[in-house]
Amino acid sequence: MAKPIAPHPGLTDSRLSAMLDRYGSQVAANPDATPALLETIARHGPAARKALREIARHRHAPAPALLACLRDARARPIAAGHAALPQAVIEELLTDAEVAEAAAANPSLPPSVMSELVSRP
Repeated sequence: MAKPIAPHPGLTDSRLSAMLDRYGSQVAANPDATPALLETIARHGPAARKALREIARHRHAPAPALLACLRDARARPIAAGHAALPQAVIEELLTDAEVAEAAAANPSLPPSVMSELVSRP
């Protein structure tokens, strides 16, 4: 019965942590999930694969969790556009044909890099 409740706001961090093993992807979708909890979910091994797309979309996702998302083909393009990715990683993703467009749209991309992209043939 807790599965449909996991993504709803208002749950405490301790309650979400308790639900983690059983409902990882639903917990990752919770808007109140903390950066630390999202990082824990991302490190949960193969079971976390379902949660990686949710983490990549999450506004609280920290850089370490997003880096884990980049290893998953389905979460990678979502994570490439997340503002919490380190600048060096975003710039590296600009050369990856599969996610270059998402990386170019990343709001954390510095203006100087954007200008360089625009002036490329």
